[in-house]
Formats: sequence, C-alpha cells, structure tokens
Amino acid sequence: MKSSKKLRVFEAFAGIGAQAAALKRLNVNYEIVGISDWFIDAIECYATIHNNDAQVDVPVDKKEVIEYLSQFTFSADSVHPYNLAHMSEDKLRNLCRANKKCNNYGSIVDIKPEDMPETDLLVYSFPCQDLSTGGLGKGMKKGSGTRSGLLWEIERILKGLKELNRLPEYLLLENVKTIKAESNKPDLDEWLVFLESIGYKNDECMLLNALDFGVPQDRERAFIVSHLGKKLNVEKKLKLQERKYDFNKFFRNDYKNRILKAEADIAQLNPTPSRMKMWDINGRDLNENTIVRTITCNMDRTHCAALFPYDGAKGKSFRRPTIREAFLLMGFDEADYEKTLSLEFSYRKMNKLIGNSIVVNVLEEIFRVMFADKYGKEN
Repeated sequence: MKSSKKLRVFEAFAGIGAQAAALKRLNVNYEIVGISDWFIDAIECYATIHNNDAQVDVPVDKKEVIEYLSQFTFSADSVHPYNLAHMSEDKLRNLCRANKKCNNYGSIVDIKPEDMPETDLLVYSFPCQDLSTGGLGKGMKKGSGTRSGLLWEIERILKGLKELNRLPEYLLLENVKTIKAESNKPDLDEWLVFLESIGYKNDECMLLNALDFGVPQDRERAFIVSHLGKKLNVEKKLKLQERKYDFNKFFRNDYKNRILKAEADIAQLNPTPSRMKMWDINGRDLNENTIVRTITCNMDRTHCAALFPYDGAKGKSFRRPTIREAFLLMGFDEADYEKTLSLEFSYRKMNKLIGNSIVVNVLEEIFRVMFADKYGKEN
C-alpha cells in the first residue's frame, strides 16, 4: 500500500550524494532531511550537485560565519581535523553556504541522537580505507580508532534513537566487498547481532557489481538492508541487466569538441617508467566494447581504472578517464558533473570525490525494490 507521506532520508558519510542522486531518478516521494560529512570538498560538491538553487542566509559579519562553522568539525583532507583560521573569508562564506544548503549535521562523531531529524531511511557508507585491499587492513573493530571503525558511531546513534523511540524503519549499509573477508567477519557479525538486538531484521549481505546495472565498470560492492520487523529479501527482487552498454553514454572521445579535448588533455599522463607499467596492466582501446576496472580515488596509480591511447597536449601517450567520464561511469548524470565545474576543483580533488562514491544505478535498483510500492508517486 502506498503512503501519502514522504520517505525521510538521512545520508551518513554522505560524500557527494549518490543516494540522493538515485532517489531523484525514482518516482518516489522522498526528502533528504539531513546529511553527515566533515570533508569540506565533499560538502561543497554535494551542495553544488543537489542543492544549488537552495536559498540560505549567510551572515554578513565574518565573526558570525566563524561562530556558525565552529559548531562543526571539518577536514580538508578527509583524515585530519582542519583549523578554520587557515581559511580565507571568501572560503569561509562558501563553506557556510554549502553546509547550510545541504543541511549538514557535521562529523558523525559529533552528532547527538537527540539532535537527529525524524528519519525513515538511514544510509551509512562508512569509510572503506581500513577494509579495502588498497589499505593496510587495520579493520573496523569496535574501539580500534580506525576510519572504518567509525561504523560504531552509528551504533551509538541508533542506541540513542532506540531510547527515544525514533529508530529509522530502514537501514542501508554500503562498503567494499572485503567487509565479508575472514579478517572482518567477526566485526561484521557483531554489528549485525547488535542490529538484531534493537529490533532490525537483516537481509543477507549482497555483493552487487555495477556491470549488472547498466554501467561498464567492474565495481563490486557490499550492501546490507536492515528493516524493523521483517526481512525484505531485496536481492531476490532485483532486476539485473544484460552486460551490454551504449558506448556514447559513458565515454567522450570527440576531440573536435574543444571542451572534451581540454578535459582529455587534463587526464593525459606522461609515459614515465612507472606509468608504462600501469599501461601494461590497464591499457586498452577506447571502443564500444570497453569495460573499465573499479574507479578508485586515485587514477594515477598502478591498478587504476583504465588507460586509453591518446595523442594530446603531451604528444602521443595515454590518458585516464576524464572526470566527466568518471561521473558517468559512477552513474551520475552529465548535468551533475557540469554543475561541479563552478567549484574549479583539480582533477585530483574530483577524482578523490567520485572514486569514493557509489554507483547510482545500483542504489536506484535497491531503492526501487525497497520503496516503489510504498512511497511511489501516483501517476
């Protein structure tokens, strides 16, 4: 039975808002009631993509701007806290504006349960660095202090919401597939037992590949749906797509277009010895059969997504996917990418943001199964 109410969504560890992008495409009544992030670049990018037209008040007095921002903990590198005294007045105002536009509640460690908005769906894509094969395998053990250990801040918040009788009806976890590795299994099991103890029923952990959702990127990620009352068995209802892709939806090699040519030049690499090694691993022709490896937050390392032959500003060598292409390969719309141009972020900054996101198409299908019947709009 469809509800006349809106699905109220809170995005923890929001990044650039893949969940919001997925919900936007569905014929679903929803509202993003708040997000949580401390990474300045991500906050500004999220606001630019999703809340660009929102009107917010930014204090005229610099002291009032600093007073507002001082309620939150921010990071300039997504690892260490940042001292706002190092930021220019213009940048302080930009951050203030972005933070208000996306209704950011700040770092997950600073959020008090009683301050959380009423929420139906809590999505939590906590940091993967300590679980990823690209990290040091520090794990997510409770009390470990690792970035992946921030999962347990969600436990703290849910415990508080339980006491307030305000638990979200739905939870969605997303992370790298190594969350299921033997080294991480005890901690994942402990997490799922906790959720069961406060009333949730957990679906089996789904390992979903973007290749099965209309995107030519070999990117497998873990998802767990939890629901108050009963299992939803989402995986059994997902509609997987045939692994055939429209080249023109994802790649931009019309170098007669000066904008696309300039973006390709930015993505070009010099053929150093280390990058020739990258070419041996990732080099491929750019054609209708192209499938890329997993896009990471750094496409200038050995196991990058792909390298394509390219004759550009640096002569004949190769290039990485452009940021425009990376956005498309992560399921975002081209219009989303073009909104971010106003930020004037470097290739490296944008690469970090998009590489840490979630493929929108996968989320869209999960949300279709979860909410189309209950929160779908009447046609």
